[in-house]
Amino acid sequence: MGVADRGGAALRAVFALALLFGVLGGCGGIWDPGLLAARHPALQRVGVQRLGDATPYLLPARGVLTLFLCRWETPRSIPVELPPDATQSERRLLIRALAAWEDAGLGVQFVPGPAGAAADGGIRIRFGERSDRRAAATAAECAVDPAERTPSQRDRLDARIVSASIALRRSEPDWLGRTVPYSEAQLLGSALHEIGHALGFQGHARRGDTVMVRSVQGVRRAGQQLLETGRFSDATLRALYAVPSGVVVARRALPPGRTRSFDLLAGLAAERGLTGPYVRVGDRAARIGWNRGAQAVYALYVDGLPEVLRRPAHLELIAGPEAADLPEARGGPRVPPGARLACAQSSPGSSSRAWACRASPASVLPSALSTIPSR
Repeated sequence: MGVADRGGAALRAVFALALLFGVLGGCGGIWDPGLLAARHPALQRVGVQRLGDATPYLLPARGVLTLFLCRWETPRSIPVELPPDATQSERRLLIRALAAWEDAGLGVQFVPGPAGAAADGGIRIRFGERSDRRAAATAAECAVDPAERTPSQRDRLDARIVSASIALRRSEPDWLGRTVPYSEAQLLGSALHEIGHALGFQGHARRGDTVMVRSVQGVRRAGQQLLETGRFSDATLRALYAVPSGVVVARRALPPGRTRSFDLLAGLAAERGLTGPYVRVGDRAARIGWNRGAQAVYALYVDGLPEVLRRPAHLELIAGPEAADLPEARGGPRVPPGARLACAQSSPGSSSRAWACRASPASVLPSALSTIPSR
């Protein structure tokens, strides 16, 4: 086979791998699921799925934005705290949704329990207030080690999901504004969908045979099928669990100073013995935080996440209320809640490593950030 033939064969192979994902580029084109399948042949055995639509987790450190996938370690028994106010029928449907995911080939098992069952790591499920008309929401927290990796380790971070919380709805308003209770198919489909987020698939599939689509009808259909046939399968989540947690899907160099606030806070967190960072991502925003025990101490936020994923150079880190005093601890400016940290080398182009950080006027944190991640 000549060089041209080999090149054409390689191109056809990558194209075929991309077709398995139903899309040539993942998440707006910032990462290529076909290349991921080339690195992890187990993905090719999963078949057609939509992992390429997943919103990746992100780590902005040392001048580079690293995008990666995160999931629970397997095999794993995951404690699940069921809603204390669930009716017998609701509890039965939630347990059925958990059992369906156990049988989906991911390698996870769930241990349902009462209040406090997920206190040391697990999934906490709650129903929102009956007057709350917001959509269901899930936050899956990924613990990541930001330490520099050796060249042989650069395709994977030490990262895994350690906890998740799910807020489900029981009802929805009709076109007259009246409250209409969910049907069994709606509640079961919604539980399947939100558990999928808790298992690590962030964002939504644009189309395809997966419960992770944004379409309400598609989610309800999955619940109805499980009720009527007892069958549930999701190749998209099987694809996520076919690759190692922390697998890197893209790296992008950033303009100077763009990760300075993360690097600063990471250093302070290490000095103060905090755990983290813990990363959450939603449809429109992301949060990176450090904890002392179970309590959040400080965090940075990324607003406009879809734009950042398309154009990483647009990344801006917003100091949350918890981080307001941290730059002051090293003689830097006080950063009010919601202020944006702008950092630059004091003598651009010089060999000096001195940096100066300036806080822009404080602004109210975008509403999307107060409900990370929003669905």
